[in-house]
Amino acid sequence: MRTIIIGDIHGCDRELRALLDKAQPGEEDRLVLLGDLFDRGPESREVYGTVRELAARFGERFVLLRGNHEDYLLQEKLTLRQRWIWDQVGRGATVASFKAHGERMEDAAPWLRANCRLFWRDEETGLQCVHAGLMVDPIEANDTQTLIHDHGIAQRNVYAGPLTVVGHIALKAPTWFAGDGETMEELPYGEWRELPEKGIICIDTGSGKGGFLTAMIVQDGRYQLAWADEAAPERA
Repeated sequence: MRTIIIGDIHGCDRELRALLDKAQPGEEDRLVLLGDLFDRGPESREVYGTVRELAARFGERFVLLRGNHEDYLLQEKLTLRQRWIWDQVGRGATVASFKAHGERMEDAAPWLRANCRLFWRDEETGLQCVHAGLMVDPIEANDTQTLIHDHGIAQRNVYAGPLTVVGHIALKAPTWFAGDGETMEELPYGEWRELPEKGIICIDTGSGKGGFLTAMIVQDGRYQLAWADEAAPERA
């Protein structure tokens, strides 16, 4: 079984489908989406349809994490500051995408609420995923703000617990942070490597923000990174 982890999609359905075509997830594979399905890009409603198809196809082997953009949609009441932030980071693109299909963005909330989770951990290998970051081990000891919204944990390079894959912070390349305050490494695409035991790997590479969409394919203690060719042909 492979585990295919996909970073923040941000309303880019063509890129998502291109990446799935490249990764070719099989019926025995596991699929983990790190959250932030919507906003910024023009195809949030299309992403929603694709993700629901994937959930039906993979069943228990489908994992969807709650990102900060899902959190804005799912909170019962936002503060004025939260609403302002959401408007600044692409809410309008999602409203327009759903409206073009004769729907409302809020129509997606019940399904997202039922299917999003705060974190995922492979009990066999110890590999973990959250949207934003974590400060302490075990993962469930971290608060919701840390797991969903914190913008500094990975780049402060302070977490040295079991390897955790995150999104949330758009970087120019997937990056491993060792957790010692110093050691970090930009990671190559298309090369099979041994999984680090500790630290954080961030695979948000700016989909919907002028960057591209990245996946991390994990199998037998090794990983390979892939990107959506359609979004970044210059990196081929």
